[in-house]
Amino acid sequence: MKNRHAQFAFLLVRALRFSLFVFLSIVNFTWSQDAETQFRPALVGNGPKALVNVVNTKRLVEKGQRDGLLMFTCHVSRWGTVGTFIVYRETPGSKLLKEEVEHAIKVCRFIPAISSGERTNVLFAGTVVFSVTDGNPHLRIYANQNNDDIQKGNDFVAPQVITSTPDWQVARSELQKAKAYRQSGAVELSVTVDTNGNLKDLKVISEDPPDFGFGDSSRKTYAKAKFIPGFRNGHPVDCTFDYADYIWVHRRSH
Repeated sequence: MKNRHAQFAFLLVRALRFSLFVFLSIVNFTWSQDAETQFRPALVGNGPKALVNVVNTKRLVEKGQRDGLLMFTCHVSRWGTVGTFIVYRETPGSKLLKEEVEHAIKVCRFIPAISSGERTNVLFAGTVVFSVTDGNPHLRIYANQNNDDIQKGNDFVAPQVITSTPDWQVARSELQKAKAYRQSGAVELSVTVDTNGNLKDLKVISEDPPDFGFGDSSRKTYAKAKFIPGFRNGHPVDCTFDYADYIWVHRRSH
């Protein structure tokens, strides 16, 4: 799976290199009043503490970072602060980019999500694309991890899990083997959510390593989860999107 992820990300970077405009932007929709009152996803925004502005692109170029791509998932609180996060699927040669993004995520601020008219905690899944053209850095951050949407530069914000709604405990029974072997894992999911944030379908595309119950664990965890719906061009839409679920199995303390 790791080799396939690396190849996927490398191809995305190559596909995006033709773009010569400055990638110092982020999805920043004009929200309709009805959509904003009912739902709004967490957004990177464009203020001084926005992730897209906290990443030091000049320093990356000075240190020798070339074209790179990586993905991340982070907990965005109702105040816009970031809690736990993970950065993954970085392309080869993107160590500097990963370190810079990890540092930036810790101190950045997001525009918080809204559900039923109130701010709420969500999981934000994004993609960072960095390129250098004629010595000038270009950065773009997408609020999704869909191959096609990233390659086309679409204005798409993928549905975001409302963190209070998954059953984080129900999957424990599926992980007994993983606990016995102290084995962590990753699951690739294809998730379909409607315009009201209801889960309509969830498929396990792959699990790594297999035969440890990670796929079943993810299915049970998110079976009754609620989402901020996906948005295209500022409007909620029914959509299917890619979602990565990383599962850590901690050693039992003695």
